[in-house]
Amino acid sequence: MRTQKMIMLIVLTVFLTGAAAVVGVIWWLGAGLGSIVVIVGVGLVFALFRTVIQPWYNGWGATDEEVAMAMPGDDLIEAPNSVTRAIGFAAEAEDVWPWLVQIGFGRAGWYSYDWIDNDGQPSANEIIPEHQRLSVGDQILMMPEMGFIVTSIDPGRSIVSLLEGGTTSWCLALYPQEGEGSRLVSRWRNNWGKITPANAVFVAITDPGTFIMEQKMLRTIRDRVAKQHGVAP
Repeated sequence: MRTQKMIMLIVLTVFLTGAAAVVGVIWWLGAGLGSIVVIVGVGLVFALFRTVIQPWYNGWGATDEEVAMAMPGDDLIEAPNSVTRAIGFAAEAEDVWPWLVQIGFGRAGWYSYDWIDNDGQPSANEIIPEHQRLSVGDQILMMPEMGFIVTSIDPGRSIVSLLEGGTTSWCLALYPQEGEGSRLVSRWRNNWGKITPANAVFVAITDPGTFIMEQKMLRTIRDRVAKQHGVAP
């Protein structure tokens, strides 16, 4: 339950901070001018977010080729919004794979900010033999009673899963890196359905949050693989 409470607290904090900023501007400048400044400011921030910030974090670490290439699971979600992030490893794919198989709440954790998404439990610093089995139909939990259902596994190469409800697919795949080492590519495909004010606000808050958590996850996996095998990150 800690995870749900932390997420709700973060969302509430962001909402209240934004609301306080709006009220403060209107109080400072007056209802007329303040409202105009708020509307213009929100418009400018939104434009900057959509044209610069969001494209940057949606393709964080990934090459143009990785963003454009087909990946396992791309066919699971129709008319999706696609997000592709990636990171390179000095280690080979077979050294990275065990860290991916054991991922998830109640397993090895998410290798991210554990105080948010792993109920305060530290993610694993080592390979856990009892969590090295993952099969189609298994659930990769994000939090208690919520997670992704594994739809396909290509051992040593990719794990494809689908969020309960079918709105989001996720693929973690390993590819050879030019020269030596490997690349871990993460692809999310979302179909939020009809855009409403409610889900627009939800996406605006959770979308950057997902990036913050995932980039930490990718960097932590890279660092722990490097430490395990005595190579540079």
